[in-house]
Amino acid sequence: MIDVSGCVICEGEIRRLHQAIVAPFLARRIWGRTPFCVDLVRCKNCGFTFYNPRLDAAEEGRLYAGYRSEEYQQMRHASEPWYTSSFNADLASPSSYDARRRILAGILREYAGNREIRRILDYGGDRGDLVCGLIEGAATFVYDISGIPAVEGVTSTADPGGCKADLIINSNVLEHVAFPRRLLQDILKAAPVGGLVFLEVPWESPFGWSRIIRRVAQVGIMALTRPNLARSVVRPSSFYMMHEHVNYFTEQSLATLMRSCGCALIAAGSYVLDGRAGTARLAWCLGTAT
Repeated sequence: MIDVSGCVICEGEIRRLHQAIVAPFLARRIWGRTPFCVDLVRCKNCGFTFYNPRLDAAEEGRLYAGYRSEEYQQMRHASEPWYTSSFNADLASPSSYDARRRILAGILREYAGNREIRRILDYGGDRGDLVCGLIEGAATFVYDISGIPAVEGVTSTADPGGCKADLIINSNVLEHVAFPRRLLQDILKAAPVGGLVFLEVPWESPFGWSRIIRRVAQVGIMALTRPNLARSVVRPSSFYMMHEHVNYFTEQSLATLMRSCGCALIAAGSYVLDGRAGTARLAWCLGTAT
């Protein structure tokens, strides 16, 4: 792990908010150990909230190797009884992308102007479901380190820059990575000057009542079904448990990220989405590579 002394987006001053505990699944999958404590911190400048220390590249690799595979699901279920095979499959269901695709298409119609979008790249998009059929007539590509086969109608690529995409989309990825600015810099290497870049992340708060109630319920289920495991996390720090989402964005911090990498911001906003796991709010921003 990498301990940081400043914001990983804008390099602003950070302050410690609370002690948090690493989820049992993460502790086991990444380090093969029992849960331990980290800090939850916030940037005084842009408001970005994240766990410190950060995962290094090897640790992220161990966490996401075979992401949502049968082995991944079974290992996670051993720590989290609610993470069943059907729940895992539903997360990647094509129908779960329909509403997001409609909203994204509307944002592009409103803010992309008369730009011609002939080639679209979903950077870190799993199978590419989000971009499949997004814009009629556009060629669609997906780049994902998992190597999972792309959905029909989308082409997998190992060379993002070679796609020469007019629009690059990065959706629901940045909340998982330790150093978001590094990832955006990699994305921009694949973007032509003036090319559109769309970022989208959950707008979450580690202090929201719904999130805390969910954590309490999960620890309760764990206590009933995995009592030995529950004993390792029953403490106040479990209210702010670190799981796969290691970052908490707002519209402001997401826009700050885009600007920090030299992008020209066109528009930013948020929307509410109803899904299988309940209602979620997502923040987005659209900009151009310079």
